[in-house]
Amino acid sequence: MRQMGYWAAAAVGAIVVAGAAPASAFGGGCETRSLECYEKIRRPDVYATVARPVVVVPARREVIHTPAIVQPRPYRVEVAPQRVRAERVPATYSTVVRREMVAPAQTRFDHVPAVVRRVHETVVVHPGGVRWERTVGPHGEERMCKVVAPAVTRTVARDVVVQPAQRVAITQPAVYRDVAVPVLVSPARTRHVVEPAVYAIEHRPVVLKPASVHIVEHPPVVGVAHDRVLVQSGGASWQRVDGHRW
Repeated sequence: MRQMGYWAAAAVGAIVVAGAAPASAFGGGCETRSLECYEKIRRPDVYATVARPVVVVPARREVIHTPAIVQPRPYRVEVAPQRVRAERVPATYSTVVRREMVAPAQTRFDHVPAVVRRVHETVVVHPGGVRWERTVGPHGEERMCKVVAPAVTRTVARDVVVQPAQRVAITQPAVYRDVAVPVLVSPARTRHVVEPAVYAIEHRPVVLKPASVHIVEHPPVVGVAHDRVLVQSGGASWQRVDGHRW
């Protein structure tokens, strides 16, 4: 639209210049005779922001050394072989307990004294009966009374033979004792013993994956830089104005 206005203004200016009098275009005569007026103005320069790629980190090559993967694995290793050895087995004895008489049975006679027990008895010392008893009153009067007299007793001790003395036969049993007697259970012999082989676990390294060299190509790291560039240079153009400005 600005370009169309520019060319239209230019055409109008040419027409005005061509049809005008030799006097100045901006003189008093133009003010009264002109149908349109145009003013020459200065157009600014036009700039724009342009994005362009920029290499931030250049491309590089990396050499990666991967070590070998080694893992120990157990192996059964024979330490000592199997062998047979002779072993002497001594005789085996046991102990048997036998009962033997040390002294035979004997009989002897002992004197057993009599068994005496002390017995307490009540005996009558004086039999009871009837007797006269004289009493005197408080005023000197006498009284004779016939009363019954109880019997007089006394407790005496005497020894009584419960069991008479006697001669008793006492039998002593025979005396025995236990005697340990060794008895042969199994005679001496020779036996053969098999000793198995002795094994051990030994760990040996095994390469699961050998070492390798790997080359990695790293592409460059590209960024974006924004630059301000001139798109169109400014210049002069004609712009239509309305009315009288001078």
